Amino acid sequence: MMKQILLVFCSLISLPLLAQKYSGQWSGSFDAKGEEGIRTEYVLEIEAKGKSFTGTSVTYFTIMGKRYYTICEITGTIDPASKTLTSTEVKVIKRNTPPDFRDCLQTHILTYFKKGETEELSGIWKSAKADGGCGSGSTVLSRKQLVKNTVTTPPPPNPTVRNNTGNKPNTTPAPKPVIKPPVTNNKTTTTKPQATKPAPKKDTLVKTGPTIQKAETEIKAPSKPETKPNIPAPKLPNGLERRDNKVFETITIDEEEITVNLYDNAEIDGDIITVLFNGEVVAAQKSLTDKPITLKLKAIKGRDNTLTMYAENQGKVPPNTALMRVQCGDNYYKVFLSADDKKNASVVFRVK
Repeated sequence: MMKQILLVFCSLISLPLLAQKYSGQWSGSFDAKGEEGIRTEYVLEIEAKGKSFTGTSVTYFTIMGKRYYTICEITGTIDPASKTLTSTEVKVIKRNTPPDFRDCLQTHILTYFKKGETEELSGIWKSAKADGGCGSGSTVLSRKQLVKNTVTTPPPPNPTVRNNTGNKPNTTPAPKPVIKPPVTNNKTTTTKPQATKPAPKKDTLVKTGPTIQKAETEIKAPSKPETKPNIPAPKLPNGLERRDNKVFETITIDEEEITVNLYDNAEIDGDIITVLFNGEVVAAQKSLTDKPITLKLKAIKGRDNTLTMYAENQGKVPPNTALMRVQCGDNYYKVFLSADDKKNASVVFRVK
């Protein structure tokens, strides 16, 4: 009986470790039988939970010199004993393929290997449908390590201003008091300031060029946004203009701390975005690539907390699209966002 309890306990512990082992981005390529040496770029984004997983696949290919992509939703299973993952594309969720292009959903059966610092999934693929009309071939993917949660927005300016009052300050020229001959006793000669210009100690800071208090105001004022309850605002501090907002997802969360990762979810074509949270800019004019824009945010209880993606441009392939991965405690969420020069893409967070 005790052995059975221990086995159950160990299996419960191993499930999160199993998910962590396979979750993430895997990139590489596949080929087709009869066309070995001609490889097609392929990316798997896996979110594993226990012995199953969901996620997306992205296939990139070129026809007549033009680059295309297809994004599919995937589901799959994990066999811990053989370290084998079976990933099946279930539907196309986005593409920029020609009108007459035929979609070909695939199943990839991949085995996990680790060679030194390199992690690899390799195996075969075949048609996901029973008719087998898509052919078959081999697949090789490697782990794409995600950047850890480091805020990409620049740190706030250091409000500390060097105080040079320890040296002789550069004050405006003023008539100097007449220096009297030294007095023979030990009393120190003092010259009273003019009655019209009292000089308490704090005034010495005020009179030595830009004050510390003034310097802090000059540094902080430009970065402090106007106080507005909701977005979009008519005119935000950095020049963002009013656009319609489309809410793609409303997520209820248990904790206030949120980590958000934003990627280009298709072809990396020069998309540039600005991200706002509750009306404040948290990432300005960042390029969407396969490396995440990572933000640590804190939601406010008792209200809707809105994250908004503002498209600075639309890249080479309109509109501006992004894959957003959200971590809140032990929970993970995934949202596809799309914005253009007429509307923003938003996600609303509600704290329980």
